[in-house]
Amino acid sequence: MCGICGFYGFEDKDLLKRMNAKITHRGPDQDGFYFDKKISLAMRRLSIIDLSEKGRQPHHNEDETIWVVFNGEIYNFQELKESLEKKKHQFYSGTDTEVIVHAYEEWGFDCLKYFNGMFAFALWDRNKNLLFIARDRLGVKPLHYYWDGEKFLFASEIKAILEDHSIKKEINEQALSEFLSLEYVPAPHTMFKNIYKLKPGHYLTLKEKKLTI
Repeated sequence: MCGICGFYGFEDKDLLKRMNAKITHRGPDQDGFYFDKKISLAMRRLSIIDLSEKGRQPHHNEDETIWVVFNGEIYNFQELKESLEKKKHQFYSGTDTEVIVHAYEEWGFDCLKYFNGMFAFALWDRNKNLLFIARDRLGVKPLHYYWDGEKFLFASEIKAILEDHSIKKEINEQALSEFLSLEYVPAPHTMFKNIYKLKPGHYLTLKEKKLTI
């Protein structure tokens, strides 16, 4: 189990560190950060594949224009890595995380069709100013996000998002009704207004305040 978090469109290193600290229990071995003018990414790592320092996330491509934070496991990463190396992609670690970066370089959003595993990841394409977030087909790995049309944050757990104290802790009345009727809250809703669950088998893109699922 690992944890990921971050936000798009503004800079606040203290907030990112607070968000990441909130999910320390998901990954006690390492933390990692990437800051850009438009994106902030962080993760807590439980080391399983490539236990060396090279396994520390976020991972990037050769020219550091693509970055990713990842929670989960890509079971067929070795086969994918071999295929990508034949296409001249260069790797610096033995992780499945780095395979996501190069698979996106090679196949774009269709990279998801190649992944056999359980995952939630957030990938930043600096050249396109594009944030790409995806969740595995069965929704084994969690991914929550806040979006009010202006501000966007994401995290493995809601409590990390709530570290942004400008976000009001308002009840989602529709979700409350669903909970009282069904005894659970169906995706994409959560009990908090403007905080959502990315549905299993879905991906999200965000560019210049245009969010698409």
